[in-house]
Amino acid sequence: MARQSSFGVCALCGARAGKVAMGRHVRACLSERSGGARSRVLLVRVQPPGAPMFWLDVAVGPTAKLKDLDGLLRRVWLECCGHLSEFYRGPRNRAPMNRTVHEVLGTPGTRLGYVYDFGSSTELIVSHAGVVEATSVAKVQVVARNEAPRWSCEVCGQAATTLCAECAKADGGFYCAKHASKHECGEELLRPVANSPRMGVCGYAGEA
Repeated sequence: MARQSSFGVCALCGARAGKVAMGRHVRACLSERSGGARSRVLLVRVQPPGAPMFWLDVAVGPTAKLKDLDGLLRRVWLECCGHLSEFYRGPRNRAPMNRTVHEVLGTPGTRLGYVYDFGSSTELIVSHAGVVEATSVAKVQVVARNEAPRWSCEVCGQAATTLCAECAKADGGFYCAKHASKHECGEELLRPVANSPRMGVCGYAGEA
């Protein structure tokens, strides 16, 4: 997939910022929220290697476990057919899902690998992005996300709505609705364009 400039929107206040600036913004935005008890909130950034236009900033409460983060990633970005997944350090040193996220990612500079589906895999990197004292959040909460990239139809240049899973292997395959219906690979290989690194893979059809 072609690289695109990446902006995102803060889920807390609606502000729009670039990928780097958004990290600073969400830390300040979380810290400034008022009302209710405050606690130590960990921020993590999730992004796929090789596709920097996709990213999530996630706020993690003190009791959240890796299985909670796994559930969020499945719901927002990944779930298609109930595949297995795992977090790991280094060359597949697995991190148990019952560990808290603060335990394994609470130190600056730490990061985990993550894989969903051990056949048609989607790989992610989950990195420590800061800690703030903030009003308590849900166990895991998306606080910022990249704006959906715009992909152009290969035939007419209009906004694409469909991706051919076969043609995507050669870094192409985007079509508008009109030209997708005429695509030679066949309807069974067509997938919806989605704001996710899982787009076009297996049976992925968008956010659950």
